[in-house]
Amino acid sequence: MKENKERRSAWIKMRVTPDEKKLIESKASAQGQTVTDFLRQRALDYRLRISPLEKERIRQLARIGSNMNQIARWANTYKKRAEAVEVITRLILLDRELHEEENEPCT
Repeated sequence: MKENKERRSAWIKMRVTPDEKKLIESKASAQGQTVTDFLRQRALDYRLRISPLEKERIRQLARIGSNMNQIARWANTYKKRAEAVEVITRLILLDRELHEEENEPCT
């Protein structure tokens, strides 16, 4: 069953310069959004959809995670060797950096 969503029937109009309009359109396009969705998201702090940039970032993080798992398996196999300690140290630092980046707000 579909949820009852309130119909958007009210209008907000605003004037911008031609340069501002181009900039807004450019930013909306870069996010893979319509100008309306872009402005609504910015004004209401409402996440409407994942942008192409966010999708690519998620794909890259997934690849990094896969590589980290392979390195972790290697480190566990050779954990008695001195090189494994260095690899594990680097993995921990990388993991911290990724978590810090995840917690940064998207702009």
